[in-house]
Formats: sequence, C-alpha cells, structure tokens
Amino acid sequence: MKLTDKQIALYNEQGYLFVPEAIPAAEIAVVRDHVSDLVGATRDAVIAEADGKTIRSVLNAHEYDDVVDRFIRHEAVIEPAMQLVGTPLYTFQSILNVKRAFDGAQWQWHQDYPTYKVDDGMKEPRAVNAMIFVDEVTEFNGPLMMVPASHASLFMPEIPEYDTKITTYPHGRYPDVEWVKPVMLANGLLAPKGPAGSIIFMHLLTVHGSGPNMSPWHRSVMSLTLNSVENKAEGTVRGPAVCHDYTPIRSLPGSALLELTG
Repeated sequence: MKLTDKQIALYNEQGYLFVPEAIPAAEIAVVRDHVSDLVGATRDAVIAEADGKTIRSVLNAHEYDDVVDRFIRHEAVIEPAMQLVGTPLYTFQSILNVKRAFDGAQWQWHQDYPTYKVDDGMKEPRAVNAMIFVDEVTEFNGPLMMVPASHASLFMPEIPEYDTKITTYPHGRYPDVEWVKPVMLANGLLAPKGPAGSIIFMHLLTVHGSGPNMSPWHRSVMSLTLNSVENKAEGTVRGPAVCHDYTPIRSLPGSALLELTG
C-alpha cells in the first residue's frame, strides 16, 4: 500500500492518518485468533491490570512469536510508515494492548516521545506509531482518542515521573491534564473507529489516550513504534519494553499470515 501525497500532507498537518481496513479481514483474523494464546502465556513482558489477573499488554511478542513477527512486517504497515518517516525503519517497540471486555482500564492522556527521549535516548521524534486494530473498534470498547494537530503545538515542559496510580503500566509518564486541556478545547478530540485491520499512523508528539472498556467486546490494538535507522535509541532503561535489534525491518506480503493457517 502506497500513501498519496494528500495522505502524507494530512499526516504532517494533523499528526495522524487513519486508513480503514488496510489489512484484509482474512489476514487480520489470523492474528485475532492468536491473541488468546498470547494473553495466556506467562512471561516477564506481560503486564496485568490492577486486578492482577486481567492482561493489559503484551510487550514485544514479535521477538518470540512467529504470528506477531509476520503481522508487524505486513506491507500495509511498513511501506506507508517508511513514506511518513522518509528512511528505512527498525522496530523500536511493539505493544499488543488487549483492552479486555469489561475489565480493560484507561490509558491517561500523554505523548509517547518524552518517554522515548528521557528513558531510551531517542534523539528526535523521527518515528511513527502504527496502531493496528486487531478487533473492531467502536464507540463502546474504549477507542483511542487523539487531539488533532497537538504534535505541532505541545511538548511537555517538564517530564513527569512514572505513574502507576491509575493503571499498572510501569513505564508511563503522564502529564497533568491542565497541561493538555487548552489544546483539547482549541483543537477538539477525535476517536477513529472501524473494522479490524484498520490502522492509525500517529506522530510521536500527538496527545492521545483512551477510556476504559465497559463493553462486552474486547478491543485489541497493536501499538507498533517504527523508528528511523538514523535515529537509534540506544540508551533505554525500560528493559523488555524496548527492542535492541536495529536491523532495518523488511515488509512481508499479507499472504505470509495466511500461510500459517495451513
């Protein structure tokens, strides 16, 4: 999939680009059917919700799981991401956020880049976050919300400390809401929704968050951060949250997922 000049301009202006149904239904179904295996595994890189049992996130499963490895290399993800960043990319981080039905908690308002800069030594925000819908995302199951064009006007004046009071994610730096309120009131909010296989390409400085999942439907989303090979983050203190293989990622056709169905 190749982005048009208009799509690239929209991303640069608004700090995000939403591409509905970028990955065909049969291909994303292979990943969705595999989520239960991932959340059932016991690993250091699996994070639970505050109840201690509901899984919240699975970190960097592509490093040990063939389905996820093929998934994050999908041509509908990698090729547009390279267009947006303008260089070859490597996998900085993959987090499968599996916001489970009824029990999936919120993600506070934040930008991704301040954490990457302070904790991981990422010099510049020369990366893109691809949010790939593994389940259908609706208004009911805790969709990702964004502040459009916030990437162009906001950067945390002070980097907050880690905050696990509201959620259990151990690497979250969340600013006071008073900091983001003015730009929300000025720019508004949006929450792209759509079928599984849809993708949000998001700038690392775009303010975003999501509410809890109070519905009976899961909302699994792969948050894949692809960083420029010219912008390597080599100073991380976040352990299994960040990858250390700087090899340029190569895309795979969607048929690579279908091969796993036998």
